[in-house]
Amino acid sequence: MFTLHTILIIFVLIAAKRVESQNITITPSNATTIIVFNINRPLVLSCNLTLPEINATQQIKWYKNGTAVEELEELQDRHQVIPDEQLLIIERSHLEDHGEYTCSLNTTLDVLEQSFTAVANVAARLTKNTQLIEGENLWLHCRVTGTDPVVHWLLPDGQTLITNSTERIQLFEMDGVPNSALEILDIRLDERGNYSCIVSNLGEGFQGYEPAAAYGMVRVRSHLAPLWPVCGMAVEFFVLFVILYLYEKYRDPEDVDDDSVCDMPQRKRD
Repeated sequence: MFTLHTILIIFVLIAAKRVESQNITITPSNATTIIVFNINRPLVLSCNLTLPEINATQQIKWYKNGTAVEELEELQDRHQVIPDEQLLIIERSHLEDHGEYTCSLNTTLDVLEQSFTAVANVAARLTKNTQLIEGENLWLHCRVTGTDPVVHWLLPDGQTLITNSTERIQLFEMDGVPNSALEILDIRLDERGNYSCIVSNLGEGFQGYEPAAAYGMVRVRSHLAPLWPVCGMAVEFFVLFVILYLYEKYRDPEDVDDDSVCDMPQRKRD
């Protein structure tokens, strides 16, 4: 039979073993942190691997899509690694800098890693003013930058959101961005107004980033509009003709004779 003293010793040994096991077992973090960056601005990734075993001889390595950053030609002279602060800084970031980044640390016990998904923030541009004649086709191209953009169109009524093509309203892929071009066949007068191009991506909702929006005014004139200048000139000629006609018809004949008499002495002097 175990005495109370023996049971207490066994319990203490088990507890000590459990504490020791917790100190040496390292579970890599599988969570991925999403980082949204603005193109042409610095992209800063901050690793957070802390262990008592980390010392001056252990260096954190940075990888992009599985390749060490120092081996990537597109990052040459544009990045710097600050080991003491576990930072990777990419100056003058490009759209192509988006991707999967990993900071890795080899220890005597395990390999620690932290993953990041870098997403380029979206931006959109749209022609400010477009003028059409009723019956023509409207074509709008929303120029989009950013990682995996998703484009929607908002019609002038402010309520109709276009996400798929219909018989008259069609969406096209431009520059590799789906739905970034809008075409409306046989435009109508009631379809004039302010069109909106709304762009979002994975970065929406993170760190206060909102969808990008661009606006363009579409003006539609009646198909009779080109005839108005011609009609105006025709009316002016008609009015002038009527005035001359009435003047000649109702002019006093004596005014004509007086003018003739006044001209005769001058002819005799000549």
